[in-house]
Amino acid sequence: MPSFADINPVGNISTGALGLSSFATILLVFFVSIIILGLLGVLIYWFAVRKQYWIKIHVFRLIGNIPTRVAVYSAKETPFGMAGDKLWRVASGGLNKIKVIKWLPVGKIQTAPREFWYYIREDGEWVNFQMDELNKVSKDMGIKFVQEDMRLQRLATERLLEQRLMDKTFWEKWGTTVMLVMVFLVISVCMVVMFFQFAKLLDKFTQVASIQADTSKVLLRVFGEHYIGSTGNWSGGNNGLVPVA
Repeated sequence: MPSFADINPVGNISTGALGLSSFATILLVFFVSIIILGLLGVLIYWFAVRKQYWIKIHVFRLIGNIPTRVAVYSAKETPFGMAGDKLWRVASGGLNKIKVIKWLPVGKIQTAPREFWYYIREDGEWVNFQMDELNKVSKDMGIKFVQEDMRLQRLATERLLEQRLMDKTFWEKWGTTVMLVMVFLVISVCMVVMFFQFAKLLDKFTQVASIQADTSKVLLRVFGEHYIGSTGNWSGGNNGLVPVA
């Protein structure tokens, strides 16, 4: 009768010297656990990113004299300064949110729930807009694309971003990643130990069940023979009786 320890991949591992096959089994279980935990971590990261980057940025620019949407990005609100101001941190639309596409002020014109449209003008400026050809409107109104005060404001914003967000220590940049890797390693080791101990426990349960089955067979055989012998004696005792006429 096969035991549960034979089915478990780490059930045959002993606490003594490990052979090559046992070591390979441990590595297999370890890497499978890492893959499972990695998928779980990716799922949790996806939910967290989806919750933080709730702003959808649709970017348009003029291509062939036609305003055309060229990209769809995601953004989240980031506190800026000590006066309660905020900026939008624009990243790609996928799971990779490490690279910053652009820093934008908070948009005012919302074209759909959680959706904002931006138009890239000829000078590269991103403008929050409603559907219109902004290059033609700006030229008709005689507005200069780049003003001196706006250029100085962008330079000041870039300098503050470098001081607050870009100049980080190693632990500030990679602390969360290092802690996640350590948690995954600890959980993987715990899973291997749990599988190993659980295999031993199931093997003990199998042995107890086998002993109980053998005991039941012995009891059934003893009581069965006794019952059959007793029945035979009763039949023999009736042979000497004479039926009443």
